Amino acid sequence: MSTKGYSLVEVMVAAAIVAVGLTAAAVLASTLMQQQELNASTLRAANLHEQAAKLYRLDLRSGDIYRILPENCAGGSTPPSNGYALSFSRAVATNILVSGTTVALEQTSCIMVFASPGGSGGLTTNGVTIVRPSIRVKYNQN
Repeated sequence: MSTKGYSLVEVMVAAAIVAVGLTAAAVLASTLMQQQELNASTLRAANLHEQAAKLYRLDLRSGDIYRILPENCAGGSTPPSNGYALSFSRAVATNILVSGTTVALEQTSCIMVFASPGGSGGLTTNGVTIVRPSIRVKYNQN
């Protein structure tokens, strides 16, 4: 086995290749972290929207829903800073026939507006339709 000495140029080329590889790995890791943060932000908004819809189905008033939810929520179409805006449309009564029995249902829309993930400065709007049975005395008409 022979030993060979490496020239300064060969060492510098090898060091440059290693540096490029390390830089590429760092950029990839950074990109993956940003993607994970974007996904987490969108998932948090979707979960909050689902929880708001469930609370509405339980016949809570929208003002109570804003206070119960764990995030900074407000009514309307403009979200507070680092928060979410929720708006509920007025419930519309519908009767359907199921196996010869009339069932009364209410249908409403819940619109959520929040800052677009990634700090682009835009707003993202998402809407869901909520259907709940009309089997109890109604006090909540908002």
